Amino acid sequence: MARTGNKPPKDRSRGKIIFAGVVFGLALMGLWARAYYVQVVKGPEYAKMANRQYWASETVSGKRGEIFDRNGLLLAKSITSPSVYVRPNEIKDTWDVSHRLGKILGLNAKSVAALLGGGKRFVWVARKISDAQAHAVREAGLPGVYLDAENSRQYPQGYMAGQLLGFVNIDGRGIEGVEKSFNDHLAPSSTKYTVQKDAAGNRLSSLEKGDQASFNGQDLRLTIDSQVQLATEEALLRSVTRAKAKSGMALVVEVPTGDILAWGHYPFFNPNSDTKTSGEWKNRIAVDIFEPGSTMKPVVVAAALQEKVCAPSTEYYCENGKWSVTGRRIKDTHKYENLTVSKIIRYSSNIGAAKIGLALGAAKYGRYLQEIGFGRPVGLPLPGESAGLLRPPKQWREVELANMAFGQGIAVTMLQMAEAYLCIANGGVRLPLRLIHEPDRPVEGKRVFEPAVAQMVMAMLEEVVQEDGTGTQSRIEGVRVAGKTGTAQKASPTGGYGGEYVASFIAVFPADKPRYLVAMMVDEPQAGHYGGVLVAPEVRNIGVQLLTASGMLTEPAEKTQMAQVQVQPDRFTAPVRRVENVTADGEFMPDLQGVTVRHALEILVGRGVVPMVSGQGVIVEKQKPLPGEKWPADKKCQLWLSHQPG
Repeated sequence: MARTGNKPPKDRSRGKIIFAGVVFGLALMGLWARAYYVQVVKGPEYAKMANRQYWASETVSGKRGEIFDRNGLLLAKSITSPSVYVRPNEIKDTWDVSHRLGKILGLNAKSVAALLGGGKRFVWVARKISDAQAHAVREAGLPGVYLDAENSRQYPQGYMAGQLLGFVNIDGRGIEGVEKSFNDHLAPSSTKYTVQKDAAGNRLSSLEKGDQASFNGQDLRLTIDSQVQLATEEALLRSVTRAKAKSGMALVVEVPTGDILAWGHYPFFNPNSDTKTSGEWKNRIAVDIFEPGSTMKPVVVAAALQEKVCAPSTEYYCENGKWSVTGRRIKDTHKYENLTVSKIIRYSSNIGAAKIGLALGAAKYGRYLQEIGFGRPVGLPLPGESAGLLRPPKQWREVELANMAFGQGIAVTMLQMAEAYLCIANGGVRLPLRLIHEPDRPVEGKRVFEPAVAQMVMAMLEEVVQEDGTGTQSRIEGVRVAGKTGTAQKASPTGGYGGEYVASFIAVFPADKPRYLVAMMVDEPQAGHYGGVLVAPEVRNIGVQLLTASGMLTEPAEKTQMAQVQVQPDRFTAPVRRVENVTADGEFMPDLQGVTVRHALEILVGRGVVPMVSGQGVIVEKQKPLPGEKWPADKKCQLWLSHQPG
């Protein structure tokens, strides 16, 4: 019988183990090969890529130096502002990023897309954006879009001394004014350094604060006194408004030192404004030239006294108001016969001054004009300062010499006129005007006139104010004031002189111990053209405030006879609303009634609104739009002024 049964199964586990071992071995060999390839073959390349991803070279710049007034009040500073840039090579969907980024920044998507498609590795999209926009960009998390912090320039005092300060461009470089002249001094330095970043591109390391400070620009302190500057600007505004003039300039100088305490222009200029018109920021005090008119007469008299051509009591026949020199007529506003030199200054006789100039001669008069500083820049550190217009004396004809004696046929800057009067006020010593506050630097001058000559001229200028002269509206009770009016016709573009004028007044307070020099000019006034009427009252008001603030005048001179002019030493004593409670926030007009015009302008200009100003005074009485109404879409606003609140 045959044997039957099942055949035992074949054991395959050994094969499986061997197969698995072979596969594992091969995989391990592959990993080793890959590791070798990555670490040995490609290691250096991948290390460089990692460094590029997590380490980056950045440029760090310090902050631009700050600008202060003489008392430490901040006039210009740098703040950090966010800016947006992109790395186009990191962006896959250009249109999506452009659309979303443009919506956040208020930019056209096509314009943004054009920036991204330029083939550059780095592109600025928007610089110095708002914090709200920066937050929206950060929240969007767009690939290839980054935020960076840049320094932005800010002027905390608004339009105050705006033309003098100037402004910077988007890259922080000075374009006008002090910002331009001292750009190398104020500008920060920069350097490249390496920072670590995370996978998202956020910076993990940075410089220490002490290291960053070493890159900051140097600070600058000006001679400007902000209180004096504000008082001067307010007075200038009132004078221009009263005269219905096109523009105006004012300068205040400390006599013993030559320090410029105030530098005012109207129309005002706010360097914080995003839109800047070239005419607004022009430093006319240093750049514009004009014929000074009668303010030049004390200069020719000083030169004649120095050369002993005449004495204060010397008489000149003034031809009953009309006189011809080589066929050219010279006129006086009144008919005078014989006038002493003192009265020629007091009554501002053109004919008398012309005869003194002719007696002095072109060579001598020209030499004194040059020694005082006419015909060349004063030398202040400001861009574009004019030299004025002074032809060589050898080229003067007789009629030109006669005209220049009373301030026609010669063109000067306000700086040059201030320096000339500063020379007389300082006993005949010409001091350089100073704009940078350096109290430890010795004041060095050059003698032009003998002390006795300067004293005689100062006495004549006192008569202009204290007697029946042309400058009586600058009189201050209890204070000796010296001053001179100026009224000059402007040259016509078609030749000769037209119907427009420049009205000016220069005064020294007090005359017996000169402390302050104030010069003011209004251009093309329409409500008359005499400096003694249009300008002298506000020069006087500046003097009152200066003397009051310095303790030299204990009580405002309310009883002083001032024709149609009310004394208002506003910056020091006026009871006005505190501006801290008035802001430009929100969509509605603030209540400006009762605040000073200075503070009202700060608030309005900060919103891009430059108001029309009517009336006389320093306090806002009424406004349009009214408080609580929406900010005007057309940027138009009207303010009415008064001397007292309410």
